[in-house]
Order: sequence, then structure tokens, then C-alpha cells
Amino acid sequence: MRAASTLKGISMSAYQSLVRSSGIATVIALAALTATSAQAAKYDVLHTFAGGSGDGAFSYNNVSFDSAGNMYGTANLGGPANAGAVYKIAPDGTYSVLHFFDGGANGLDPNAGVTIDPATGDLYGTTTFGGNGPCRNACGLIYKISAGGTFQVLHQFDDSDDGRYPAGQLLIDKKGNIFGETTSGGPGIGGSVFEYSAKGKFKTLHFFADSDGFQPQGNLLMDKAGDLYGATYSGGADEYGTVFKLTTKGALTTLYTFTGGNDGGDPNGGLAQDSDGNLYGSTNPGGNGSAPFGTVFRLAPNGTLTTLYTFTGGADGGYPAGNVLLNRGKILGTTPAGGKHDDGVVYEVDASAGGETVIHNFSDKTGASPQSGLVRHNAILYGAAAGGGASEDGVVYSLKK
Repeated sequence: MRAASTLKGISMSAYQSLVRSSGIATVIALAALTATSAQAAKYDVLHTFAGGSGDGAFSYNNVSFDSAGNMYGTANLGGPANAGAVYKIAPDGTYSVLHFFDGGANGLDPNAGVTIDPATGDLYGTTTFGGNGPCRNACGLIYKISAGGTFQVLHQFDDSDDGRYPAGQLLIDKKGNIFGETTSGGPGIGGSVFEYSAKGKFKTLHFFADSDGFQPQGNLLMDKAGDLYGATYSGGADEYGTVFKLTTKGALTTLYTFTGGNDGGDPNGGLAQDSDGNLYGSTNPGGNGSAPFGTVFRLAPNGTLTTLYTFTGGADGGYPAGNVLLNRGKILGTTPAGGKHDDGVVYEVDASAGGETVIHNFSDKTGASPQSGLVRHNAILYGAAAGGGASEDGVVYSLKK
């Protein structure tokens, strides 16, 4: 395992290279693109990451809110070991770090936000690396931070038996059971969906093996019946990823296989679902160039996929990343590329008719290259940008339409 000290001073490009080597999809803004006008929205920077030993850096992850209005999130790097941090922003704007990861036994690179248990206020999350498994930089772990601030490692992944490199925010059900994904490892090296029960028991619900998907990405979604939904970045019949349904007893159904054509391919974010059972998500470039900058899609319960919008890579953004948010008939998300300054956008797509509106253009010193999804709290949108800000280490922001 690499010593934590060798990661000090790592650049965003070096970090992205490290993450890509684990099989986790990370998107980089590529080309200078034309400008566009955007719908007026009030954008505020809530925190600018400073990097170094006293703060986090490069947050690729969703934020979460507790019932008191406190915001929680993670930074992938930064801190004394440059291994990442869990932070809190109080309603009055006060920023504090709850935990710094050590790059070793207690984790490295929390490549997902935290999940809050509403019954206890405890926080749960994963780190992509760290622990004691046999992988490069170890295989990752599940952790808990109690409401009182105590950090505890709950499970360490060991590759072949239970997967490696977890990513995507954990999901907690009403009984306190926790569900999540690993992006690779297992018998078919395609990653897994797992459960960590309220009683502290870990089990794998499904191992992917290419034909049914490979490298699950993004957050899991649970419907009212208790079934799980998600997407894999690759695999399936055409090797461009899948959308799947999984029961908590481990029965998997492939709902859609991407072709890499007009429907795009390589989905790397979580899904949203409406009251009619339609699923919404985004993809990255299609395989044959027909959707070279990604898409936003709707998948009906009968398996029919509709491409609602195809990005051009210009003023409208490109390479959508992170989970999509469904709000009042609109699909909201972010792209790390394109827009007026080629620093990414926040976009809105009509869930019925399609068509896109850019509601914010990112601009370097106030945040750039967002790769997390959006969270809506008290009618305001919140997220994190992986780059930009005064120190170029990213920001946490709010956006009010």
C-alpha cells in the first residue's frame, strides 16, 4: 500500500489518474467551447477548500442535510495525510472538519458523500481505498461517525470475497440496513451490490460479471417495495453499461442495456424515479460518436428508453456527471465540461418534453468541474465543485433559482 505521505501535494489530474486506475469513472473537462446565455440564478460559495493539512480538497461528492439544517459532506483529499475529510457546515455557515482520514487503516479517498441515519444522527460512508485489503492502496472500507463524533471502521473490503473500491453514497432503509456498491472485484471482477445490516452483518447481494453489467456507479435508489435500482458504467450485451433492478434477496433484472449509439453509454451517476415508475439518469459519450458528449434519458417501466437531451459539448455543457435530481417535472444535474467558461454547468431538462436550460455557468475562481449531483433543501440547490475556488481545491455552493 502506498504510504499516505506520497500523496501529499497531489494535483487534480494526478488524483483523477489514481481514481481511474481503480476502475471508477471520473470525467475531465477537455476542450474550449463556445459561450451561451444562462437563466438567472443566485449562486453563492458556502466554503472554499484550502487543501493542505487543515482542510479538504477536491470534493466529487453529494452533500446531505440533517433535520436541524446542518450540511455534511466529504472531500476526497486534503488533511494531514492528504487522504480526505468529512466536513460539516452549520446553518449559520460555520465550517468544521469532523474527521480526517489517515490514508491507511481508517481509509483514503471518501469518494462518496455521507448518509445520515435519521433515527440516531450517525453518519455512514465509504472510502475507495484504505483498510487492510490486498489491493493497490488497499480495497476500501465502510465507516461510521457517531452523532457524538466517534469514528469507527465497520467493514474492510478484501477484493475477491466481497469486492473492492466502493463508490456511491450509501443508502439506509427504514430498518437501519445499509446498501452500497463496489466498482470492481468479486469472482467476476465486475463489482458488487452489498448490504450491511442494522445488526452489523455484511453480505453481498450480487456480484457483476460483465454480461449483466460491470463497474456499478453512483447512488442506489430504493422504491416503495424495497427493491434497489442502479446503473453500471460498462458491461452488458454491448459493453456500454446497464440499468438494473435488484431485490434485497439478490435477484437481479437487467432493465436496459446501452448500445453506445444515440442512447449514449457509460452511465456513471445515480438514478431518479417518478411516481409512475419512470427512471431518469445520464450517460457519457456514445460509442459510435452519435452522442459524443453524453445524454439525459428516461426509462419507462416497460423498458422503453427515451433520450430526452443530447449534449453538444458547447454552451450546453458536456459529459454529465453525478446523480440526477428530479424536481417538479425537471431533471437537474451538472456537467464538468462546457458552458460559457468551459468550467461546467448546472443544467435542467424537462422530464416530459426534453430540451435543456443552463441555469448556472461555473467560472474557475468560484468553482469549476462539478462532478457531484445536486441536493434540494428548503427550495435551494446545493452541491460541490471538484475544482476552482481561490486555492483551486474546489468549493461547496448553493444555487437559488
